[in-house]
Order: sequence, then C-alpha cells, then structure tokens
Amino acid sequence: MKNRSLGRFAPACWGRSFSRLNFRRVEEGNVILRWLDPGAGERVLDVGCGDGYYDWRISRKGAHVTGIDLHEKRLAFARKHYKNGRTEFLAMDAEKADFPDGSFDKALSLCVMEHLGDDERVMRNVSRALKPGGRFTFSADSLSNAEIRPEERERHRRRYAVKTFYTEDIVREKLSRGGFDIEETGYVLSTPGALRLVRISWKLDDFPAALIPLRFLGYLVLGAVWKATAVFRGGKRGSATCGLTILVRARKRAA
Repeated sequence: MKNRSLGRFAPACWGRSFSRLNFRRVEEGNVILRWLDPGAGERVLDVGCGDGYYDWRISRKGAHVTGIDLHEKRLAFARKHYKNGRTEFLAMDAEKADFPDGSFDKALSLCVMEHLGDDERVMRNVSRALKPGGRFTFSADSLSNAEIRPEERERHRRRYAVKTFYTEDIVREKLSRGGFDIEETGYVLSTPGALRLVRISWKLDDFPAALIPLRFLGYLVLGAVWKATAVFRGGKRGSATCGLTILVRARKRAA
C-alpha cells in the first residue's frame, strides 16, 4: 500500500494529525466512532464523508465503509489517499440516496445533518438502508450554550450554512419520525472555557487565504490549549445539558 510505505508522512497520518489539531472535532469524532463500534465484516454508511479520513479509521477495524458526499474535490482526495479494500467513496446526494433495503449494519454522519435542506428525508433514507436494529450515530451543531448570543448563532448560521440547530428534543422528534429510537445523547464544547476557544477559532476561520499559515498556527495553539486542559474537563460530556455540538446514538426500530 502506498500510504503504508510512506510511514508517518502518509496522507492518512496527516489526516490524523489535523484531526488532533482541530480541537472542535477531536472529542466529537472519537466519541462518535466509539459509539458506532464498527466490527470486522460489518458494512457502514458514512453520510457526508468529506475527505474520507474517518472512513479510513473505521476500515482499520475490519469494517467495509461506503462514504457518500457531493463535494468532488474532497471525494477525489478520499479516493487517492484513503481508498483501500474496505472503503469506497461515491458522489451521491444524501437526500436522494436509494440503497437497497438493509444494505448496511451501521451508519454515521459527522456535523452534516444541520446543513441539509431536508434532514428528515435523509434520516428516512438512512433508516431504510440499515438492517433492523442497525445503529446510527451522528453529530450536529447545537449552539445551545447559555452564553451564546443570538447574533453569534445567526452569524454561525450564515458562515457555515446551517439550516437547523439541534437539541435533544428536536433530535428525538426527527429520529422518531424516521424510524429510530435514541439510545444516548451528549454534548461537547459545553463549558465557558471551550466557548472562549471556539470564538477564537471562528475568527481564525474568517482569515483571508493570504493568512492561511497564520490560521494554521492559531489552530495549533488552540489544539495545544485544548489538550492541556483535558484533565479539567473530566467527564463533563456525560452531564452537560447543552453545548456547541450534540452527539447522538440511535437504533433503527425492529420491524
């Protein structure tokens, strides 16, 4: 394998490093993959796979992963750097996805649902594609922190093309109509300290292209701060009732 021969310089390793660097995704991605719990031989659907990094991680557990996305450049990167015998990447609109019933054992989606025009249609498509009892884990923007100002939520909505800010009640209603029962929910980036770091990252995201190196350095510093303060966060994810991102684990109802 080409990536393996490059060792620590393989794109897969770059992806791993960037994932650790982007503190807004570190805990979110790790929890969602842990909740997904992919097993050898299982078939997994990733809705909005992006550059394929997480699919590559799942495939290392022995699962077969089908990632779908609309962004051709990201798919091209995924096919070049993360394609192996257990991954495939398809150009497909999740709202129009029509896999045969029961094609997959499990499904996931990382911060994609909130951007969809018809999220409930996608949930129904995922439900149909899953076997009865199949697990669906996903994350989505919530911005339910008490300290979030209304103008910040609106600016975030415009900046990142967010259609829906999810809360536990909203998720429960939508998933129930899609044929799912919730097993567990949680929030990340729920503390005032986390919000302060996120506000800095929002400013970094607004940097023009000419300042990309400075943006990278800024994320490096934020990632280091986030990692250094992990001991103080402890187990707050399980007890938090709000946060910037909601995490969901659900199961398709048996027929």
